Amino acid sequence: MNQEKIAEIFIFEDSFFFTTKVQIRRVEGDRIALSNTPLLNKFALLGKKVHIRYSTFALPVKVVGKNEEELIVTLPSLSPEKPVGDRKSARVKPSHIHPVKLYMKEDGEEVEKEVEDISEGGFSILVKNPSEVDRYIGRDVEVHIDFPVEVEEVRGTARLVNIQEFPDGRIKLGFELFIDDADMVKVRFYVYSRIREILRD
Repeated sequence: MNQEKIAEIFIFEDSFFFTTKVQIRRVEGDRIALSNTPLLNKFALLGKKVHIRYSTFALPVKVVGKNEEELIVTLPSLSPEKPVGDRKSARVKPSHIHPVKLYMKEDGEEVEKEVEDISEGGFSILVKNPSEVDRYIGRDVEVHIDFPVEVEEVRGTARLVNIQEFPDGRIKLGFELFIDDADMVKVRFYVYSRIREILRD
């Protein structure tokens, strides 16, 4: 199996929890064809909601077709009122070809930062110097995000909510994003389109 196209499936039953790994065989529109297994075939009933985890996101999907070889699921429909799965679990890495541009206000000036990942709930950046962490602790930071879709941009504030230190000295800072509803829809559309792009790659 192609290691880069392996997804994990989760099924929650009343009395137990089932998980297995499957291959993503193809993506056609909103439908994803996955390899099937005997137990997955047993528990993934037509019309049932299951969860798929791939790359940096986890999503609820619906079983719409199956045979002994394949399981066909559909991505959740995108609507401005509803998040794409859980607001924080649908987290994506931006495209290197069409990057997301993030600017954070520091000492009165907008400073560009590289986005490590982004979700409807927030974003992460990487820093190398522990002293950089201090400027974000306990305060809201003004942010400006440009998406590589037409001229979509959002403005709001962000608050540091988690800090992860890696053995190589890098530090990942996770921020919660506070923006208005119209801008949240822009983030939602970007995350959804990026999920589809990642699944197809």
